[in-house]
Amino acid sequence: MKRRPPITLSASEYSRRAFTLIELMIAIVIILILIGLLVPAIGAVRLRAQQAKVRSEISNLEASIALFKGEFGMDPPSGIILYESGSATWDQRSKGLIRQLWPQFDFTANKDINGDGDVTDTILLNAGECLTFFLGGVWEKNANGNYITFGFSKNPAKPFLNPGHTAADPGYDSDYSAPNSGRQGPFFEFDNSRFVDTDGDNAPEYLDSFPSQQTPYIYLSSYEGRGYRTGDITGTGLADVYRQGDPTVTPPTNDPPYKPKSFQIISPGADYQLGTGGNYTSGKNLPGNRSVEADNITNFVSGSLQ
Repeated sequence: MKRRPPITLSASEYSRRAFTLIELMIAIVIILILIGLLVPAIGAVRLRAQQAKVRSEISNLEASIALFKGEFGMDPPSGIILYESGSATWDQRSKGLIRQLWPQFDFTANKDINGDGDVTDTILLNAGECLTFFLGGVWEKNANGNYITFGFSKNPAKPFLNPGHTAADPGYDSDYSAPNSGRQGPFFEFDNSRFVDTDGDNAPEYLDSFPSQQTPYIYLSSYEGRGYRTGDITGTGLADVYRQGDPTVTPPTNDPPYKPKSFQIISPGADYQLGTGGNYTSGKNLPGNRSVEADNITNFVSGSLQ
């Protein structure tokens, strides 16, 4: 039986079976182009998913505020001063708000609202802190340094009784063990790993779910349509609530606010910046000095502002 001689390829036939350097370079360029097109698309999909998650959380916050209103007859205030000492002289506005919420409130009782072991603090709550306090209740830090909220006592005279205390603590009150001292709230299921204290006053604020977020939610109440208060905005970084008007008009005008009879909730979005607020119209570009607001997420626009 005769063996066939091995098949040998000519140089031209061999070159046709292998990739040339030029062909490899073209393939690499095509792959790089495809990657360049794919990465932004993946990033945009991820961003939309994160925005949808925050928008869903804002809806849950709205539902929690409705639960609070069902219990107390009004939306939470977005600015108030709380006084721990029973001998403190309350400002009339804060005292009036507390009386609306808890008509039998005992202003003469000591109370350790922030769980720091004393009853001497005057606690000024701004827009972000009010969201946490009225939906979460009294608070303290645990051993890991995370804030924990406890809701409010059902004792109508002493709703700020803090269950984190023992009889040895200055903030302890024996009324906590009374039969009518069950809890109301928290009204929202906070993730305590997302509590922050950006102004260092030991009153927690709440971050949205964007990775590495640094700026907390802002909550602003219209006080059942009586009007948004300038004082509640002070310290938030905003210059005004969002209003229905031409965004190129500066300074902000007195155009009607969004959510004129309820409240505004504002997330700073993925860039961690709130901007100044003010006039806004859907579909109309924000001016350059307000471009950071384009990704803000609110309870009056579906998705981000732009």
